[in-house]
Amino acid sequence: MTLRPALDRGAIAGGNDVTLPGQGVTLAATLWAGSGRPVVLLHGLASQRRFWDLVVRRLAGLPVLALDARGHGDSDQPESGYDLETVAADVVAATRAAGIERACVVGHSWGGAVALTMAARHPELVEAVVAIDGGFVQPGQGEPRHEIRRRLEPPRFAVPVADLPAMLRQGAMGPYWSPEVEAAVLPIFGVDDDGLARARLPFERHMDIVDGLLDLDLDQLLPQIRCPAWLVSCEPAHQAPAGDIAGDWAARKAESLDRAQQLLPDVRALRWAGALHDVPLQWPDLVAGLIRSAARDQEGRPRE
Repeated sequence: MTLRPALDRGAIAGGNDVTLPGQGVTLAATLWAGSGRPVVLLHGLASQRRFWDLVVRRLAGLPVLALDARGHGDSDQPESGYDLETVAADVVAATRAAGIERACVVGHSWGGAVALTMAARHPELVEAVVAIDGGFVQPGQGEPRHEIRRRLEPPRFAVPVADLPAMLRQGAMGPYWSPEVEAAVLPIFGVDDDGLARARLPFERHMDIVDGLLDLDLDQLLPQIRCPAWLVSCEPAHQAPAGDIAGDWAARKAESLDRAQQLLPDVRALRWAGALHDVPLQWPDLVAGLIRSAARDQEGRPRE
């Protein structure tokens, strides 16, 4: 079942909505023309390319490609192919079809894992990689797999479309909410024939992606990445009490960031205190500045 988007709108000014080929699928994308090192933007699990809207506005002048991953947004929803290798291969095919030879590849959350996989498997295409609050953390390491899967199940809900914005504003992004944030988030949800809004990514596909993340072997993957890697860990402003779930996750991310610095040959690790997981919506200026730095850092350097 494919849901109609809860918000139907065009690209940001100057952007061109297109379809591009993946590995046997068609992917929805938006392209912005510019000069300098191209930037490829990959969203997180259950999100879509409009998530990057606030950041893209601040990347004006750079060539940018934002993609809907398979199963997400306006892209095809096949029943298989949600492992990291296949999704990364989708991005490679789409990037080449867009005429991009080498790029700074940026991923948020699950998109960070896709970006790092792409950097390891296709070094000829990735000039630099940026993983924002994801990709360098092994979820649930040491726990039984079925327990991790259960904990990572997405919430199932169906609400009237008119009630959806108010529901979203009640979350952690509430203090940062704006019409621009709302416009970037609402396309994550779709409207079914009953008039209720639900997540556009089907539950089964969501769990397929979780399985792909659980299969990720960072000790094997990260040493293969030869390009500069920028890793961002979004950390709470205040330390959580012992045994708190959020505190345990923050500690795991901190340990994972330290481990990634040992495994990656060329790494820049950043810890952003007070940053929410959805920091591209919270602090788009900071995120855009990082991306510009990562893209500019490689200009004029000889390739290995």
